Amino acid sequence: MQLLYNDEQFNIDNNESAITTILKKINQSIEQKDTVFSHLIIDGVEVYENHEEYMKEHLTEINNIEIATRNTKEMIWETMESIQTYLVRAIPTLKKLVDDSYNKFSGQTWKGINQLAEGMQWIVKFKSFTKSAPQQPLNWTDIENSIQVCEESFAQLIEAVEVQDTVLISDILSYEVIPAYELLEKSLATSLKDEEFLKNVN
Repeated sequence: MQLLYNDEQFNIDNNESAITTILKKINQSIEQKDTVFSHLIIDGVEVYENHEEYMKEHLTEINNIEIATRNTKEMIWETMESIQTYLVRAIPTLKKLVDDSYNKFSGQTWKGINQLAEGMQWIVKFKSFTKSAPQQPLNWTDIENSIQVCEESFAQLIEAVEVQDTVLISDILSYEVIPAYELLEKSLATSLKDEEFLKNVN
């Protein structure tokens, strides 16, 4: 297989030692100043997580692997875009979930809450990464405060989930989580209008 990294090409065998080589190259990219590992592109497929498992599953058939990196600003900008897109889709879905949950708290409701928790973990990681970056985007204080509100509402949600109080869960989703998500979506939308930041990214 061919490994593409940093404008260089390496020919490596399709065996388990190739995975070690690739992981070493990923670590090298992380160590470089202002460079962040983004994802792998494996035969045209963008793989953002469980890289090692994916490579092991397809090891004998892989032809090309590209290590995709971003500078810090690019990573912040792309993640803001992704989270904002996610929220635009998630908020109406969440409202429907709440409406349905007041009528009947089903397995689908629990599944929706689990997916919500995964999304929240991703948002919290974004906050931590951006906070430690050399430069934050426009409106960062509002974004950070919005995420804090999301985290606080989620803490309440987790407590209600632990005692399986379905009425309280629905109330927290309706009156705490949804407004917090709407606030965050507006804050991100404002930041994504900052053309100067976008110019600096490219």
